[in-house]
Amino acid sequence: MRTPVTPKTIRRLLAADGYLHLDLPHRAVDELQKTGAAGPLEGPRQLLMGVAFKRSGESDSAIECLEKAARIIPSPVRRFAWSELVDCYRSAGSHELADLAETLGGGQSYSLRIALPFGEISLESTEPIAETV
Repeated sequence: MRTPVTPKTIRRLLAADGYLHLDLPHRAVDELQKTGAAGPLEGPRQLLMGVAFKRSGESDSAIECLEKAARIIPSPVRRFAWSELVDCYRSAGSHELADLAETLGGGQSYSLRIALPFGEISLESTEPIAETV
């Protein structure tokens, strides 16, 4: 049975995103843990939770969430999850996994914008893009 997306789930995801922007990762984790299974928004929930754990210095928890996000989020956006995993793997002493995650992440810095509900998820490189003539 599919888990429906409720307005409360959407509000909690948006609140967690807001807490991350305010540099309050512990509050973001609290909001996301109250959400429980988020149905079709479970990928973004896991991604936000992984980023929040990472910013809180909890690499092991961040790895678990970011790996889940990388498995269920669509292809172009999953690169962001892999790029977030690089530092987590390194801090855990898994340098080979960090190198692999860096390769899967594309080796660039990304900024992620998630528009909810049912909006587009876009991935933008923060590095300048060379124009071809």
